[in-house]
Parts: sequence; structure tokens; C-alpha cells
Amino acid sequence: MLLDNWQNVQNILVIQSGSDCSQTQILPTLEKLRQLQPNAFIVLIGSSHKINSYSSWVDEVFVHEEIGTKFVNPEHELALIYKLCQRGFDAAIICTEPGESPYSLAYICYLAGIPIRIGRSQEFGGSLLSQ
Repeated sequence: MLLDNWQNVQNILVIQSGSDCSQTQILPTLEKLRQLQPNAFIVLIGSSHKINSYSSWVDEVFVHEEIGTKFVNPEHELALIYKLCQRGFDAAIICTEPGESPYSLAYICYLAGIPIRIGRSQEFGGSLLSQ
């Protein structure tokens, strides 16, 4: 089910958590997203240089080595939050491995002012994920 305000989303961040996030998870997500939002500007961020192979489905790829790890350097976290905030994303889709929590990444997106934060979790995380 699409969100009521999804038609207004034009600047989308897709986060691929961990370097082992399989192609069977991320490729269908990117393909469906491109079908649903053909005119949207889609940015993929991940920690592995392998994400460059998905560039046919996205408009921009950027590698951030700490995505999918436990953030231990506050300066790097703040720099990432600032960078995401400057980009003015309308939505973030957080793709995690099965059993991996999306909440640290959702919190970064929340702090960056991204209003729609989509991810899958079996735990309760308050309002960090909007869907």
C-alpha cells in the first residue's frame, strides 16, 4: 500500500545496510521503486563499493563505510546527518538484513529531517519508522 502523500515524494534515499545485503533484497526494491516513482531522484547509500552495480536503477550512488555498523564516531555521524539534511530527502527506505534492526539508521534519517522513513522491524521503535 502506498502512502497517501507518496505522489509528492521526489527525492528518495535508499540505504543498503551492511556489505552483505544480498542482491535478492535490494534489486527488487530498487526496481519497484523506480517503477512507482519514475521521475523521482533516487540516491543509494551503502558501505560497500558493490553498490555501484545498482546504478542503473538509481540516479546517484555514494559509499559511506559506516552504514550498517554500530556508529562509534560521533563526528562521522554528525557529518552524515548534515549531508542528508542538506540533500532535502522526502523519504528514506532502509533495507536491512533479516533480523537486523533499522533503528540506528532510522534515527539518523529522523535527525536529518527526512519525514517518511520506511523499514522493516520486529521490534518496537516508537516513531523512528513512519511506515
